[in-house]
Amino acid sequence: MSKSLWSNKWIFILAAIGSAAGLGNLWKFPFQVYDHGGGAFIVAYLVILVVMWLSMLIWEVALGQKTRDGAPWALGHINKHFKWVGYFAISMAFIILSYYMVVLWWGLDYLYYSIASLFSGSFAWAGGSSDFFFGNVLGITGGVGEWWTFRTSVFIGTLISVVMMYFFTFKSAKSVGKTVLFTATFPFIAIIILAIRWVTLPWASAGLDYLTRVDLSKLAELSTWSAAAWQIFFTLSVAMWIMFAYWALKWEKSEIVKAVSYVAIWNTIISFLSAIAVFGTLWYLAAQNGVDVTEVAKWWPSLVFVIFPEILGKLPAFNSLFAILFFLTIFTLAIDSAMSLVEAVTVSIKNQFHKLKIEHITFGIIALIFATNFIYMFGNGLYILDIVDHYVTQFGMLIVWIFQAFLFLYYSKKLLKFIEDKNHWKFITRGFIKLSWMVSLVILIWLIALNLNSGILIYDSYSTSSLFYVGLLPVLWVLVLSIVLNIVENSKKKKKG
Repeated sequence: MSKSLWSNKWIFILAAIGSAAGLGNLWKFPFQVYDHGGGAFIVAYLVILVVMWLSMLIWEVALGQKTRDGAPWALGHINKHFKWVGYFAISMAFIILSYYMVVLWWGLDYLYYSIASLFSGSFAWAGGSSDFFFGNVLGITGGVGEWWTFRTSVFIGTLISVVMMYFFTFKSAKSVGKTVLFTATFPFIAIIILAIRWVTLPWASAGLDYLTRVDLSKLAELSTWSAAAWQIFFTLSVAMWIMFAYWALKWEKSEIVKAVSYVAIWNTIISFLSAIAVFGTLWYLAAQNGVDVTEVAKWWPSLVFVIFPEILGKLPAFNSLFAILFFLTIFTLAIDSAMSLVEAVTVSIKNQFHKLKIEHITFGIIALIFATNFIYMFGNGLYILDIVDHYVTQFGMLIVWIFQAFLFLYYSKKLLKFIEDKNHWKFITRGFIKLSWMVSLVILIWLIALNLNSGILIYDSYSTSSLFYVGLLPVLWVLVLSIVLNIVENSKKKKKG
């Protein structure tokens, strides 16, 4: 590629920000803040962010911009025997996409009911937000082994989601660039409006006080720092080859450090605004229901699809308008993340099959995504989604991170020179970047040790056999397949040589 496929640098930055700022900013970051001492978590987050910003993310995007290849072939530039890491990384991106369309439909479904409330005068979940989500929307069963009925509404909704996704991504950077003009800017504006409204609710000040108060005992706990590191890894899309794919579509001579900084800073701002909005509403709802805040501080997906609908129903005015604003925000955050995952897979396939049109590649990917979504369209779909998400984000990303980290270390001299040449901020020196990378590597090894020590196979609400077959086994299968593909490709090249 002789030039960027992005129409201009700001469209590219919007797309990168949209990729980083996803649903995790709205539901996971605020919960981590709540669970780890409020301001204490924010301090740990900011400290580790400075290190991560100048290490794994910059190195990953630099390799993408330098090689202009898909993940397997980019890593092949470093060492041909480790292309499998790239195959495995894009496979993980595809597995995430296998359930993301269903989540996207949940957001659209609630957006529809929010718009309908303008005409009906009440929300569809007015009788009970929990029963509505788990019963009407999901038709949830008693456990992962209980399938029961096929959810036709989820099927139709997911089909609508994948059709939308195709038209958002079928021209790669060209169509994505047009889409993010709205989807990457709207959430920022909407979250500001929601935050202002919700912090003015009665009792919201107590939530804001908790958010800003630094609990020194929590700051001294390793769990606070490990949670902050995990959050940064995931929110910056490191090791998913999303940012890598976006930078591979960029002009080779483009500046790196400053552009990555914009992404990290704006992603952090959106996370903080989300925390302000969430903390204001949780304390308000707890006071309204006459319970302690621990009773309403729920983990995903209850926070988004149970707690917030209940809060929206209790607002003193303009309930429907705020509901539309909130669920449109959910939709745009989800669509940006999904588009970036599709691009991560598309770029890799396009680099291997140059003659195929990008529209055909995208159609094939979207069709496969829809087919894999079937497993989540039954009454036990949420259980399976929960398990698969757990294993993808834990086992799968850990495998990619550790091998990618040592490969970058092996290639550090050449990559450092490339980053230095594309860095307009001269106060960020080569030595500082290298030091931050070494610190990141230590943090990564520490996180892996903590994760293995915590008993990753234990998931309280599921049996070990369910976890193995639904979660771990597919990850191991994809890992083996990735290594086999690498071996086959290398053997073919030897025969040709």
